[in-house]
Parts: sequence; C-alpha cells; structure tokens
Amino acid sequence: MLKRRVESGPRFHRETWLAAALNVLAEEGQAKLRIDKLAADLGVTKGSFYHHFRSRDDFVQKLLDFWSRSYTDRVIKEVGALQVSARERVLEMMRLIVRERLDRYDIAFRSWAAQEPSVAEMVRKVDARRHLFCRSLFAEMGFEGAELEFRTHAFLAYQVGKGVIYVPEALRDPDERLRWAEGFFANPYLPGDACISADAGADAAV
Repeated sequence: MLKRRVESGPRFHRETWLAAALNVLAEEGQAKLRIDKLAADLGVTKGSFYHHFRSRDDFVQKLLDFWSRSYTDRVIKEVGALQVSARERVLEMMRLIVRERLDRYDIAFRSWAAQEPSVAEMVRKVDARRHLFCRSLFAEMGFEGAELEFRTHAFLAYQVGKGVIYVPEALRDPDERLRWAEGFFANPYLPGDACISADAGADAAV
C-alpha cells in the first residue's frame, strides 16, 4: 500500500494517480478504488484528483485506457517493430511480459469486468487486439486453420493464467519456463497430429 508523500504541484501527473489505482486494484480489488483512499495513499488532497479527472466515471475510463495503452498497445508496438522472425518475436514478447510483469493486472481487470459493463467492454477490446496480433505471428510461422486458432487461444490463455495457477517445483525457474513455453507454442508438431496420422494409417490398413 502506498504511504509516501507525493508532490501535488505540476510534476504530480495524472499517470501517478492511474499507476496507484492499478496497484490498489490488483492488491485490494475494485471496491477499494475510492477517491479518498487513493488521495490518502498518495498524500494529496481530493482536489488533485478533480484536477485530472472530471468524475469517477472519467477516472475509470482513463484507467482502462492507461492499462490498455501501457500493457497491451506497448507490447504490440515494440514486438511488432522487431526485424526478426515471427518465432523470435513470440519469444521476445514472452520475455518482455515476464521481465516487466506486464500481465500482473489482467486477473484484476477480468474480475472487475464481471461487475461493470464498461470494464467488460474494454477487456473485450484488449483481448481482440491481443488475439489479432498473436494470431498474425502464428500465421506468419505457417500455422493455419483450426491449428492456428487453437494455438492463438491457448497462448493467450497461458499468458493470462500462468500467474495464478500453481507451478510445480521443477518449472519454477523463469528462464526454464520461458524456454518450455516458447518451444511448446512454436513447435510445428502437435500430439494430435500423431493421433490423426495413426488413425489414417489404421484406416488404410483395413
């Protein structure tokens, strides 16, 4: 919980309020996103809040935009600009997310979305942008059809859920987990392929 004194002058920017709100949302839930609490945590008056936000609804919309811009649009822009193969871009995207913990607010926003339609709408938009970008990378790697859709969906689900699911001791090293994940999602071979081939061979032998 933030308890430090923060300047209320020109250098006290809107982003300071938004960053503090993200931390409260992740640690205490959306019910604690109260103006008086945030002001007290930051050591400023509520007047500072209304200097940057017209109302709580305006604050919520700007918080959603800040989350989308800082934790999704930024990744798409930086990874998309890399002059490397699609597989290397997927790996660098995973590295960036892990290195800077860019997924740490996802669960909190999804929980909030279940209670507030405006939040749910933004989460859907964020998911759509993430899906479109990741799908383009896997398509560039040569995947198509149902396999392309499954890999994209599985990759996105992994990125959102990996921080809240128990991880066995053998896979707790971040670098090792990253190598396994990259190999799993980028490998052109899927176990299902072997099953399909085996079934086709069995049918041909009959």
